[in-house]
Amino acid sequence: MLKVDRKNQSGKNNDKPVQLSEKKSKPTSVSADENQKKIKPSKLDTLKATPSSDKLVEFIEKMKPAPEQNSPSKQNSNQVAQLGKKIAFVAPLLPHHCELEIWNAVVAKTGVSGVILTADQEERSFHTFVETCNLANIPVALTCKPLETTLENKSFLGGLENEIRDADLVVAVGEASLSTYQALKARRSLQNRLLIWQNAPRPPATLGLWRATPFAALPPQMTREKTIRREVLKTCDAIISLDKEGATWAYLEEVSPQRIRRINRGVNTQIFNLEKWESNKRDIRKALGLAANDFVLLQTGPLEVDSGALDTVYGFKSLLQSHSKFAGKVKLLFCSTGASSADVRQAVVDLQLEEHVFFLNPSDSGNKLLVGNQLSPLIAACDALIHSPLAPSNGSPQRYLDTTYDILCGMACGVTILSNGFGWAGEFASRFYKTFAGGNIHSLSRLMFEAIDKREKLANVRRAAFKAVENELNFNQTVDDFGKIISATLSGPNVQDTNSADSFFEQIEKTIQGKQYLDAIHLINKAFSMPDLTTTQRANLFRHIGDCFTKLGDLENGQANYTRALELDPYCGKTLIGLGTVALQQHNYNVAVPQFQKAVGLAPRDDMASLGLGLAFEGLGELEEARRWTSRACNLNIENTVAIFNLVKLAYDTEFFEEAEQIVSRYVGLHPHDINMVFTLGGLAFRSGKLEEAAKLMENILLLDPMNSRAHSLMGQIQKRNDVRRQA
Repeated sequence: MLKVDRKNQSGKNNDKPVQLSEKKSKPTSVSADENQKKIKPSKLDTLKATPSSDKLVEFIEKMKPAPEQNSPSKQNSNQVAQLGKKIAFVAPLLPHHCELEIWNAVVAKTGVSGVILTADQEERSFHTFVETCNLANIPVALTCKPLETTLENKSFLGGLENEIRDADLVVAVGEASLSTYQALKARRSLQNRLLIWQNAPRPPATLGLWRATPFAALPPQMTREKTIRREVLKTCDAIISLDKEGATWAYLEEVSPQRIRRINRGVNTQIFNLEKWESNKRDIRKALGLAANDFVLLQTGPLEVDSGALDTVYGFKSLLQSHSKFAGKVKLLFCSTGASSADVRQAVVDLQLEEHVFFLNPSDSGNKLLVGNQLSPLIAACDALIHSPLAPSNGSPQRYLDTTYDILCGMACGVTILSNGFGWAGEFASRFYKTFAGGNIHSLSRLMFEAIDKREKLANVRRAAFKAVENELNFNQTVDDFGKIISATLSGPNVQDTNSADSFFEQIEKTIQGKQYLDAIHLINKAFSMPDLTTTQRANLFRHIGDCFTKLGDLENGQANYTRALELDPYCGKTLIGLGTVALQQHNYNVAVPQFQKAVGLAPRDDMASLGLGLAFEGLGELEEARRWTSRACNLNIENTVAIFNLVKLAYDTEFFEEAEQIVSRYVGLHPHDINMVFTLGGLAFRSGKLEEAAKLMENILLLDPMNSRAHSLMGQIQKRNDVRRQA
């Protein structure tokens, strides 16, 4: 089911071929006779209903619009000017396919190169997007670069700063995302532009709604999100809001109106339209095993308590009890996962609805969630969508997906919408359809009945809804508007940070590197008096003071300043490394371990974070864990000699020399004249029983330093060991 859904959804923009096209392979269509053998229209299995991908591909192929021919008159005049420039789209979780399609069309239209930087587990989702574009004859102008992320911080992208180094423009999804904060902090040195793609804003007021008592404090994650949001909204170049609500929240937070740019959500009605999907609904239902005359209801959104999935089940039961004539003629479908999946399934069993409620499996080869919650073929096969009231959060690491595009695509396909009016999508749908009271199963049940009973009478309403989507959410207009923003930003003057603190910060860092710590503290005190310091800059100043005091041996003041820095910038890995270092020097290893673990989560490629964690585990006596993390530090930075020597020490303690020997061998290959490291490698080879190799290494040392006493001593031991072997 999942694979087919994805393939169909991505085929959405086919009215303007992209100039930067590539050869795409077309799917092989399957004959009707073969399909009849493969598919038997039978009752959907409650746990694993999976349609044939070949069957749906055939139907989707029929619905593809004919591609237009490229015309010189359609070439964008700005395209030549933008050639050679690069846009980096930063999205730890890929947005809905419709949004990816907008990005793809804009990149092709403006003539820039576009790359999506996403989490490594999202790479497959991008490949699905490419495959579905191929299915719809849409050339793909975007590329994908997966980056390492962590379980602790799923919106963090390791190495993002290096990947955006050559980007002229960064478009980051979400103002509360950690990856957006990474791009923001790197912006000062990289001098690129930063736009925020605000597709589902999380207003600051909602960050405190969780409080159980007036005296409860915000949890750390909420506090950090507020810090990120405040800093991002203050310093980004522009915020691209896809609805009026997000733009209003930004305006109320005193963001300059000139930096708030509105574009509409675009739906490609060349792909999603009433006539095209209605004519193929019967065939799609047959592929899914649904009867052509059944009235099919589909619940959108994840199976969470807040999504109203349980309310839908009980409302559906109420409908069947009140109107027994619908028994066997009305079906309720779920195609999602969530924390409440087991509860929803159990409710279906308890209410004896197994013959009427079906759970389509959204997973495919271990992928547990749909890409962007895309249900395009399934939406087209349904008669009504039940709109989930779950609030999306922009850039949130939680997979609480926005169902706005599902509702809009459903309206374009002539599907009746049953909504409680929640959010922007609920408001848009309420212009054409009645709404029900959220949490009221009787209200939902009545709306279900009216949707079924007045199916024919709602034909004009469905057509009016399609026209509204076609006119107000015009895909081409959205692409044009976003393209103008991109072109204006790229053609503007180069970004120059005129903040006089930059040169002062460079002087402070050079002073600290020169180990002139007292002079550095004096400079930092001067820097605090400078006007218009950003929150990140103030946090860096406190961190530098902490570094200086720690180096001078004043651990108490060092810890105090690191703590203040962490309060201002809770996502700075170097600050956590500083706190962990203080704990190490105080021999407080139980405190050092979690500090370095957090640092590794925020900066997985920072070798000092891994080394610190290794030292902390060594202090606790966990030598195997210590060796693992120290080895990781060496692999991250082969020039880190402190980590290398500590790994050698751990190798002797654990009697495991192979790993250390490989690391030291790599270093010696880069620095063959480093006598200390060559001797260390020889010692490891000697302990591993590789006497000939150890002897050659000692000979190399004696060629460079004939009087090296350590090399002579080890050579003597090697000769004695060889003599013993000969005698044996």
